[in-house]
Amino acid sequence: MKILYVAAEISPFARMTYTADLLRFLPASLQDKGFEIRILLPKYGSINDRRNRLHEVIRLSGIEVKVGDTIETMKIKVASIPNAKLQVYFLDNDTYFKRKGLFRKPDSEEFYEDNDERLAFYNKGVLETVIKLGWEPDIIHCHDWPAGLTPLLVKTLYKDEKIFQNTKIVYNLHHPINEGDSDSARVLELLGLPADTDIDNLTEEGKVDLLKLGLKYSDHVVTGNYLKDEFDDIFDELGIKPEKIQGSPEDVSDKFAEYYRTISDAE
Repeated sequence: MKILYVAAEISPFARMTYTADLLRFLPASLQDKGFEIRILLPKYGSINDRRNRLHEVIRLSGIEVKVGDTIETMKIKVASIPNAKLQVYFLDNDTYFKRKGLFRKPDSEEFYEDNDERLAFYNKGVLETVIKLGWEPDIIHCHDWPAGLTPLLVKTLYKDEKIFQNTKIVYNLHHPINEGDSDSARVLELLGLPADTDIDNLTEEGKVDLLKLGLKYSDHVVTGNYLKDEFDDIFDELGIKPEKIQGSPEDVSDKFAEYYRTISDAE
């Protein structure tokens, strides 16, 4: 079974929250259980190529990603998680990810002003990379608010892509704080969504909540160890009953292995 992980953090390469620590262990342990895993992460400027032994995947060079009216290109680099056989793919683009900070400025902890462009580029870039790879995921496993655009894109802009026709989307919330609640809906304009997309259904008073978008357009929702009732109001509003997959890293690995098989077998 092929599982695509969409996450903006994974230890030891990039860490914002404890989600990065779980993702250091979970995909590698699942690969040991026989799953075929791909992880795609932004290649932040804080990730040193030499120290982390990154190398470019030449056959994936020059992938184009349209952000608004601009076409950006990227390189794809890979490196292995230390002491694991699992490789991480890095989306390398100087315009959006050469800077040292992840989504906040290191000196002030303020969000970067162009995070909407960066998130549009990252979420679209993940899907463009998978298409270029020719690798058909059975499941796309999205993590927290930075990956909230991926379910929307798969169900709208990329809905006719053959490679995603049988893909199921799992949206996994780990962190109780939602930092994807944007003051504007500009990120939706940057995605280049189809003309028949109901934008009113994606916004509230001209604003967009990436986490809520992820919930709306996913096939399955999972909550992790650190969530209690923080998002219950949103779950109730959307009619979602999330699956709780919690416990020690080993427990979570076993539970996800079973969960993936269950949802893949379901009609």
